[in-house]
Amino acid sequence: MPRIAAATVAEHVAHQEAAVIDAAARLFTERGANNVTLGDIAGEVGLKRNSLYRYFPDKGHILAAWFRAELAPLLGRCADIAAGDDDPADQLDAWLTVQLDYLTTPEHQALLAAAVELSSVGDDVRDEIASGHRELYATLSTVTARLVARGDGAARDVPILTMLIVGLLRSAADLIRTGHDARRTRTELLRVAHAVAG
Repeated sequence: MPRIAAATVAEHVAHQEAAVIDAAARLFTERGANNVTLGDIAGEVGLKRNSLYRYFPDKGHILAAWFRAELAPLLGRCADIAAGDDDPADQLDAWLTVQLDYLTTPEHQALLAAAVELSSVGDDVRDEIASGHRELYATLSTVTARLVARGDGAARDVPILTMLIVGLLRSAADLIRTGHDARRTRTELLRVAHAVAG
């Protein structure tokens, strides 16, 4: 049995998985995901290629784990916003600000580029990424429902409104990434999102 570098086997596995994710993220960013082999990733971590399969069967599963690692703190912050007692309008502003700040980071750009390159990932990887997005959008849906509830009483479809706001958010991030003024884009995003939510 190989020696482990942690107090327990579970800690060793978690440490190795994190090291693989970090190495893959770095290599994908530097070379492009399609130009990186599992052997390259294993070498960065100090593993033999066959040992890497104990942790991840392919690059798609590494991508899904990278996504989950990036998502966890973001989801925590958004869940805290949605669970708070602040005015729903302030919650919407906070949620969108947290998201926009993340979507325009180099880390998110690297993850997105790798996901586009590895477009032939399996259904289980696509499902994992979609599930993470649904969890994130559920926190926005909570805030949107509060805004709708204090509105004029007209019947509104919260899931549709939520996804329309997500579309606005993605567009705002694209504008910032392509050189538009970040402050002005954020201001307009918040204004239009409030108009959508009513």
